[in-house]
Amino acid sequence: MSVEQKRAYNKLKHDMEPWRNLIVQLDSVLSWEKNFYPAIIAAAISTFYLLLWALDMSTVTTLALAGLFALAIDFLYPSVSRFLFSPDNWNGSQEEQFERVCTQLCNLKSTLSGWYEYLFSAKERKSTLFVTIMSVALLTLAWIGTIINNLLLMYLITMVLALYPGVQEKGVFYKIKDYFGCAVNSKLQQLREKNKKTD
Repeated sequence: MSVEQKRAYNKLKHDMEPWRNLIVQLDSVLSWEKNFYPAIIAAAISTFYLLLWALDMSTVTTLALAGLFALAIDFLYPSVSRFLFSPDNWNGSQEEQFERVCTQLCNLKSTLSGWYEYLFSAKERKSTLFVTIMSVALLTLAWIGTIINNLLLMYLITMVLALYPGVQEKGVFYKIKDYFGCAVNSKLQQLREKNKKTD
């Protein structure tokens, strides 16, 4: 870790310090420490989007209420957290988990800034190619937005983003790959045996 990365990590950790209990709890849920956490995530997201669909608010109203909610949480949480979480209950494993989350957030931030710099340096180096690729990507996004309901699209994106850390943590992709790999191999073996019998 370079000096600049270490400085960015320390600043992020310092800024997140008042939220550390909430971050650790949220990380536990998102990484599926208990088997029922995926159901809780899916139910919470589904309820939220069902409420949005039922209220049928305009985009401006939704954004204004989301900003108001974020402002209220930012103002009230430091006071409420003193009653919810006792500093005496904070232990070494929680500190380690908090540091791991801060490291992941710092890495994500540096990755996103790296992509941002790469895109805009590509704009200067190969402006025609950049404009062509960005135009095709944005037109594709606009086309997807016209054929799929925007609320449904946001629901699916939110669900995927919320479930992805747990899927990655539990190695679900590898389990699916192994299962289908074994199933395909057993089918191929049966076909080989069948071909040998017919020969």
